[in-house]
Order: sequence, then structure tokens, then C-alpha cells
Amino acid sequence: MVFLRKFMSGILVFAMATASGQDTSYTQLTTIVVSANKLKEKRIESPLAISILSPKTIDEAKAQRIDFLLNKVSGVYMPTIGNEQHMMSIRQPISLKGLYLYLEDGMPIRTSGLFSSNALIEMNSSNIHSIEIIKGPASALYGAEAIGGVVNILTTPVPSKANAFISTQINNTGYKKIDLSWGAPTKTGGWNIMGAWTDQKKGITEYSDFNKKALSVKRNFRVNDKLKGYQNLQYINYYTQMTGSLDSIKFFQKNFGTQQSFTFRKIDALRFRQNLDYNWNAHSNTTLNFMYRNNTMDQNPTYSIASTSNPTKFKGQVNSNHFDAYVLDLQHVWSIPFLNSKIMLGGYWDITHQNLIAHYIDIIKDTTIGKYIKYTYPTRDSLITNYNTQISNKAIYFNYIANLNKAIRLNMTLRYDNFEYLFNNLLSLGTPSAKNNFTQFTPKLGLTYNLKNWGSYFNYSKGFVPPQITEIYNAIRVPYLLPQSFSNIEIGSWYQSKKISAEISIYSLQGNNEIISVRQTDGVNLNQNSGATSHMGIEYQVRYQLMPSMEITLNGSNTRHKYLNTNIKGVDVSGKEMNAAPHVLNNLGIAWKPTKRVRTALEWIHQSSYYMDETNATHYPGFDLVNARFGLQLGKSEIWLNVLNLTNTYYSTMATKNFSVKGSSAYSYYLGEPRAITIGWKWYIIK
Repeated sequence: MVFLRKFMSGILVFAMATASGQDTSYTQLTTIVVSANKLKEKRIESPLAISILSPKTIDEAKAQRIDFLLNKVSGVYMPTIGNEQHMMSIRQPISLKGLYLYLEDGMPIRTSGLFSSNALIEMNSSNIHSIEIIKGPASALYGAEAIGGVVNILTTPVPSKANAFISTQINNTGYKKIDLSWGAPTKTGGWNIMGAWTDQKKGITEYSDFNKKALSVKRNFRVNDKLKGYQNLQYINYYTQMTGSLDSIKFFQKNFGTQQSFTFRKIDALRFRQNLDYNWNAHSNTTLNFMYRNNTMDQNPTYSIASTSNPTKFKGQVNSNHFDAYVLDLQHVWSIPFLNSKIMLGGYWDITHQNLIAHYIDIIKDTTIGKYIKYTYPTRDSLITNYNTQISNKAIYFNYIANLNKAIRLNMTLRYDNFEYLFNNLLSLGTPSAKNNFTQFTPKLGLTYNLKNWGSYFNYSKGFVPPQITEIYNAIRVPYLLPQSFSNIEIGSWYQSKKISAEISIYSLQGNNEIISVRQTDGVNLNQNSGATSHMGIEYQVRYQLMPSMEITLNGSNTRHKYLNTNIKGVDVSGKEMNAAPHVLNNLGIAWKPTKRVRTALEWIHQSSYYMDETNATHYPGFDLVNARFGLQLGKSEIWLNVLNLTNTYYSTMATKNFSVKGSSAYSYYLGEPRAITIGWKWYIIK
């Protein structure tokens, strides 16, 4: 890192000598956000930790994937596990757990109870206008799974003037992407259409090709002065070969071969949304959103491959998970001028029909080359899972916002959720058909105190996660499970001057009734609400305008995550640190614009060490990465060069060690990407 410090110091000295006065400043403190209360309001009026990735930041990053954007945010780490597949860490350790809610323009992209750790694959990354990230529980407004955080992706709006462009990029690891965009206003609204095609062949790891096609269509309309709205269509077609992780031997040998030759993941996702907005008068407004989701994920997953007593024979499965969802969200807002306040009352109803079918497969391994070479369905009936579930989530929420005086603002929210699962097992064996109900009240109380150039906030909030379908219906009998609950207390402050803007948040998040697998007296493992965890941390972000043409940013977090009451595989790990929980995450960036046509940026990402296992026996040392970005405007064209992992650091985005009561263990490393040099070109056909 000595080289990095010298290199960045050199850039600072050179910039001071040659800067020409191009202002690059941007502060999220002055922006309007919509995620905090489902209403447009100033960032400093939101009594919670919320970060914004602005259109300017997103445009200049020219990111190939969403994780390249989210990893810029304090307290957020989204590790890639290959080809847009991902995990997440926001106020939680790195995991696949359903503790995050992913929204598109304020609406969930998936049904609660059917969480997918790879949900952001189902977004069109080329259609991102801005991103708002709420850190901490937000169930009082958005419902289940909003625990560690909420990621709200705001799509590209219909333009006020006609525009069209084509964009293409390619890099040295086999990655290719083409974007096409057209938008134009009309007398009563307008259109915006965005298409993207992504492909990768012969990447750094063996058997890692993928392809993605995405289409986004948005139409705005205005009926009269009172009624307006829009329609939004999103379609994603995705296919990837599933390489899986590397074991410890291959990782340290830098052996990028794989045992796989047929595993895959395929996604077809369609979402349609109808929005209507009606202004009754200056103090009363109603908004209605209807959404239809159609989603199919087909897999021959690497994680289902298991050994047998014969070293050449293994077992696995091919499965297909499909759901159709119908969602209605209705909210009404009253402004009360004489009380200097607002009241919002909303209702939410999601009805989802889901079906999962899985077939057992026999797998043959060629031990001489160390690969699974083929699979077959058994001659007998290979069906191992076939069920459907109807999920009904009905909710009502109430939000009251009041300005108590010129400086103090009160924000109170209460939500009630009711979940009903109707499980129908279509096989004669396995989990019996069942009906389960879950209810939950979730409150939030927030206060903000703002003066001219500084302010602070206090926030108490609760969040919950209902049992996932796979947690409650995966045994020979249905366990009695309650929603997992989380309580959060945090305080924060902000400061802004001509050259500096800064924010800090301190939080304590306590988890209860967390679902863990417990061995019963009859030898059966059942899920139970027996887990408890503690999550504490500090998040900070600073922007310093070194000169009119140069800006320095620091985003970071320091955290501690502990098990309070947890028993895993018969081992009591209470009091231990949670695995995959780095203490420190930092992102330091310098952006320099010597002229209006030229931009440069240097970024340093630091992740500290963490425990790889729940017993705290093994460490992963963490990593440091350097990214560089350059851009040049040439009339109606723009060209850019991104060099990611500039120093070609060898690292793992996620490393774990699984243990068993017999003392055996298995190491797993998801390979970080090597130096990637991307060249891109964008041509505005209409600008």
C-alpha cells in the first residue's frame, strides 16, 4: 500500500498545479429522496441512515454490475460470486440470508417468503437512474425482509427532450455489453425504452460463460390536471454456467479449473406495473400501484451435488421454481397546514402462486480429470419435490410527519402485516400439506433536528422476516415458527460547509427469534426460533472539495457482529463473533476533472480480516483493491477506460469454512476478479 499512498499523493500535487476550475461537487444532503417515507422530502429530514448514489455518480462509474455501485456506499458490501450472482452485507455479516429488501421504484421485485439472494440479477443494470439505500430496519413502511437494509433502484425517467444513444463496452476477461436507449416526450406524457445485451465467454475461471438480455419500457401519461400515471415493463432473460467456489487447495494453487461441466442457472423474469396518481386538491393526494410479476428460475445447482460411498458416483438435482404474483399498493396523503404536518395511510396486498418441482439426478465423475462429466435421471421415478404454495400478504400502514418547530421534525410509522401460507404437497411423501398464518406489528419513531449547516437524528425501528417457504416446508413435519424480529436504535448527525459535507451514524441492532436448525430428541433436525444476535457499528461518509476541479470522498464502517444465543450443528457458539463479518470496510476515492471534457477517478477499497467459521478458529485476511476510471467527451460521443483491480490483487470476495461435530471441515473461496481493463464507447444519436 506504500505504492498506493505515493501514487495518490502524486495525483493531488499534479492536480493542484493544473486544475482549471471544473466543479465536481455533489452532496446527498441537499437532494430529495423518496425511499425514506414513500414521499419526496429533503435528505436531512429523514430520521435514518440513507445513502444516495446520484445519476452523476452512476453515469461516471460506467459500472458493468450493480455491486460496483453499491460497494461505494458506507456500510454496504455486495460480493460477487460470479456473473452477477451475489451475496449481501448491510449491517449484517456477508450471507445469502433473506435480510434485505430490493425495490424497483419503491415496489418489491420479489414476494416476501420467496427471498432470493440473487434477486438483483432480475434488474436491468443499464436502466438505473439513481439508487437509494436505507440502512437498518424499514419494515414499518416496506414490510418483511427490510432488516439489514433496503435497496431502492430508481429507473431512468422519461426525458423532457428527445434523446437516443448506443453504448458498447468490452474487456480483457471476455466480457461484452451493448446498450440501446430511446426516449421522447409527448403532448400528454412520453416514452423511454432501454435494451441491454451482455455476454461473457472464456472468463478467468473455467466453465463461467453467461448471457443476459434486458428490456425496459416506460410510458408516462397525463389525463388531466388531477390524474396522471405511468406504465412500466421490465423483462430479464439470464443464463449462466455455475462454476461454484474453489476449495482451499485450488485457491492457494491459483488453479481456476472446475469440477463442473453441466451445472447452470436460468432466469426469466417479467414485471409489469401500472401507476395512477390523483390530486384531489392542494392538500390531498392518492397513489395506486398495481404490479404483476412472472418469474421462473431453472437450475442444476452446484450446491446440491453430494457424494456417495462410490467415489465416481454423486447425486444432485435439477429444479424449477416458478411464481405469479399480483400486487396492489394504495396510499393516501393528507397535508394539514394548521398543524404543519402530514398523514399517510396505506394498504398493501400481495397474492402469489408458487410451484417448485425438483428431479433427482445420478452424476458420474471422472476421477482421472477430476470432473463431473455427465448426469442421468434414474430409471425409476426421479421426482423428489413437487409442491405449490399460495402466499397472501395483507398489510396496512400509517405514517405521521410533523414539524414541531423550525428545527425539530417528528416521524412516526406503524405497520400491521398478515401472512397466510397455503402449502399443498403434490407427492404422497414428505412434508404434509398445511396452512400457516403469521402476523406482525412493526413501529418506527424518528426525530430530526436541523439548523443551517448541521443536524442530527434519532431513530427507533423494528423489522421482521416471516419464515421462508424453504425453511418451513423442508422437513418430514411442519415446525411451529414465528417471524424473526429485529430491534434497532441509532443516532446520526450531518455537517455541511462550502468545502465539506459529512455524515455519521451509530447503531445497535438486536435480532431475536432467529431461525436455526435444532436436532430433536428423535434425531430429526427441525428449524426453531432459537437464535439471537447482536450487531453494532458506526458508519461514516465525508466529501471534501479540495479544489473546484477535485473532490475526495471517504465512505466507511466499523462493526461488530456476535452470536448471543445460537447453537449450530450441536455446537454452542454464543458469545462468538459471527463468521464472514469484517470489522472494517472503507472506500476512498479521488475524482479530478481538469476540463469539462475529461474526468479521472481513483478508488481504493479496503476490507479487513474476518472469521471464516462460527467457532472463530480460522481467519480470512481481507483485501485491498485499487480501481481507476478515465473518461473523455468528444462532441456527441464519449469514450472511457476503466481499470478495475489495478494492482491485480489475488483475493476472495467471500471465504468460509464449514465445520461438523465430527471435526471435518470444508473451505470455500469465491474468486475475486483479476485486473479487468474495460474500453467503452457511447454515441448520442439524438442529444
